[in-house]
Amino acid sequence: MDNEQIKKTVNYWLTSAEYDFEVAKSLFKKKKYHYALFFGHLALEKILKAIFVKKKSSHAPITHSLPYLVDKAELEIDTLRLEKLAEFMEFYIEGRYPRDMEAVFRKYDKSFSKEKLKEVKEMFEWLKEKLKRL
Repeated sequence: MDNEQIKKTVNYWLTSAEYDFEVAKSLFKKKKYHYALFFGHLALEKILKAIFVKKKSSHAPITHSLPYLVDKAELEIDTLRLEKLAEFMEFYIEGRYPRDMEAVFRKYDKSFSKEKLKEVKEMFEWLKEKLKRL
């Protein structure tokens, strides 16, 4: 990829990530908690893809795995943040493939979802700052 392609691709992922995070907040307000967390995961995935493109000057891998994206981007990240990203993978799986909707609705109540969305936001802001510094 040349510099212009890199810039456009990074901007695509960043803009899409920011949009998805806004969707997550809207879904939370509408009490669609597990979908809010799913979109939170999506926002993190896309910001990690922006970081990958900027660092590697190539297209991001086709994956939804947040830890895998961190690894492939060779992103310096502490163990606690990496563990948190691995924890957030649950939101992708439960958002796309819920096995028991009643159990999902019980687990992803307002309190749980509010706390987890706050954690997603903190991670998202941290990753945006990392992207800026690349």
